[in-house]
Amino acid sequence: MEETYNSDGDSVDNSNTSMTATTTTNNTNTTTNEAKNLLISASDKAGMGGIDRERINAILLRESGTSDYMKRQISMDDNANKRIQQMKERLEEKDNTSTNDWRKEIKQSTVDPMLQKYRSQRRPISTCCVVDMDSFFISCHILDNPHLAEVPACVGGTSMISTSNYVARKYGVRAAMPGYLGSKLVSELSNGKEKLTFVKSDFSLYRKKSAEVKDILLQYDPSLTMGSLDEAYMDIESYLSIQLDDKCLSHEDIITILKNKASHTKQTQQLHERFPMSVIHKAAQDLLNCIRKKVKDSTGLTCSAGLCNNYLLAKVASDINKPNGQFFLGSEENDIKTFIRTLPTRKICGIGRVMEKTLRGVCGIETIQDLYNKRAEVYFLFKPASAQSLLRVSIGYSDSEHRESNEDDEEEEEALHRKGISTERTFSPTSDWTVMCTKLEGITMSLVEDLREKSLRPKTITLKIKLANFDILTRATTRDIALFSANNQRQSAQDLVDIVIRLLRDVKREYDKKNKAPAEPSTKKSPFSMRLLGVRCSNFQIGKDNQSSLVSHYQVARGSDDTDKASADSSSDKRSPVKNPYSPKPTNRQVNKKNSKMSPKRNLGNKSSPSNLKDDSNITSTTNNDFSTEIQCPICQAYFKSGNVDVDINAHIDTCLNAATVKQLAKEETHEWNQRNKKKKRKLGDFFGR
Repeated sequence: MEETYNSDGDSVDNSNTSMTATTTTNNTNTTTNEAKNLLISASDKAGMGGIDRERINAILLRESGTSDYMKRQISMDDNANKRIQQMKERLEEKDNTSTNDWRKEIKQSTVDPMLQKYRSQRRPISTCCVVDMDSFFISCHILDNPHLAEVPACVGGTSMISTSNYVARKYGVRAAMPGYLGSKLVSELSNGKEKLTFVKSDFSLYRKKSAEVKDILLQYDPSLTMGSLDEAYMDIESYLSIQLDDKCLSHEDIITILKNKASHTKQTQQLHERFPMSVIHKAAQDLLNCIRKKVKDSTGLTCSAGLCNNYLLAKVASDINKPNGQFFLGSEENDIKTFIRTLPTRKICGIGRVMEKTLRGVCGIETIQDLYNKRAEVYFLFKPASAQSLLRVSIGYSDSEHRESNEDDEEEEEALHRKGISTERTFSPTSDWTVMCTKLEGITMSLVEDLREKSLRPKTITLKIKLANFDILTRATTRDIALFSANNQRQSAQDLVDIVIRLLRDVKREYDKKNKAPAEPSTKKSPFSMRLLGVRCSNFQIGKDNQSSLVSHYQVARGSDDTDKASADSSSDKRSPVKNPYSPKPTNRQVNKKNSKMSPKRNLGNKSSPSNLKDDSNITSTTNNDFSTEIQCPICQAYFKSGNVDVDINAHIDTCLNAATVKQLAKEETHEWNQRNKKKKRKLGDFFGR
């Protein structure tokens, strides 16, 4: 268990004087450690060097110590302490039961060979670049209101701060901090001389400025990845290769060559084989400086950047010379070792306050050098995925290969390497059902735009809810058929909204039922009220849609000339896809079990139109004399005219073939099989005289 949670009496002697001194010392350490373990805002960002962290943490704990958020954080921290104790007991048991030096054995047999393999895969040159805009949100507002740069200012409100300027950071004000705490810090640390200025967020402005920055960066790497609105991951190797091969080329010429990769003759030798390393790295630094200058001149915004042979360390490097600076890290092994040796573990992207505390509490790991020295313990204690990730960090390695793909492979590449995509919004706590649904619909439609832009087809949808008391609830559902298939774009957007609304309804119903009649009145919780909603899509379908056209299977052609004519007439009809007859909303449609069975001998001419279809004229019968092509849905038996029928029938089946339909058909088949089985048993019983 960490020192933070030891009682003061554990380390005091019998002297009153000694007790007082020891208690004071322990309380000071407790305050610092608790703030660091409990609050994101207790960690430093760029521009916060030299602040009085101890005093700031004391204020944060004093002002938020009785809040619901702090109560939940303390509960979570207690759970982390229990896990730490369990891991320490495992480690102690391993030491007591092992007869040999198990640490040395693990290093020699497993860990060191694995790390050596990673070292051999390092990129030989430092061309991986992370560009990070400086206090992006507030800087966008400073362009129109320059006075905001001279006073403590932030974007957000009293509930939460999105970004603070560098003046406010000198008082410990940073992102992910409640606004009322930021105001208290500025007021108290300035002795009442200054106040924190709040600026209302404007995401349309941020998206506009982000697009301007992205357009500039795309000139240097057409395949760059935007980590967020204010952060870009790019590889400038291709640009450097063209530039160094022909120094007479202008920037515009290089842009043209990068856009038309096929016209660029690829060199048989790698860049580092054609030019000295010093020449490449000097050109890379000059180019990066030119990029940052162009961003400043074009947008008025400054950015900082890091340059290394992988994005993990480039991200760390981008934070070193903020604001409006850059840092270069060479690709040599000694350069990387020297750079990471003294880095605190929290500086690495992906290691948060819980992991930081776990590493420190179990193994005494504070820096990346400590992480490497304790690599055997890390491999033994953590799950394989976490252990391998931490071990890669211990040598400053990440897989930063810049994958190039053509247009045909882009969708599959994105779905293959992306685990998920999500959107969430924080707002003032509300218990109004209409407001919840409205906010959730807006969040979902924002995610729909991202899914369509990246051509992702998810099967798993997860809803995240943060209640007013900061408890987090999640619900997920997985579909057999992916959303946003090529033939079902329009309906999939509404389908996703319906799914998340249904998940929200289920969570609320479960919450209300659980808290409806508590055993004791004192245990009754507050009404269902939330402060955050988020939607995540994952489990993406890879490759093309598995569903092929059904035209060839259900087409009834009555003459090629007439069919072509009917197809042309129908294609001009801009009809919307047939509405899903099995949508969650109640309908008047009644399913006839007998008629719903699919049979090749069925008389299609006697099929009556479903009552809930939007346009009866779209449903034809085989007895008509227009000799048009007809296709029948194998699920609900609806008919479609020829024309753009490939899109309509596929879209219709995507929405028609849902869980409710499959369940109904399976139930009918099971019932029919049971009836046949019973008859068979009766016949056998009669035969044997039972």
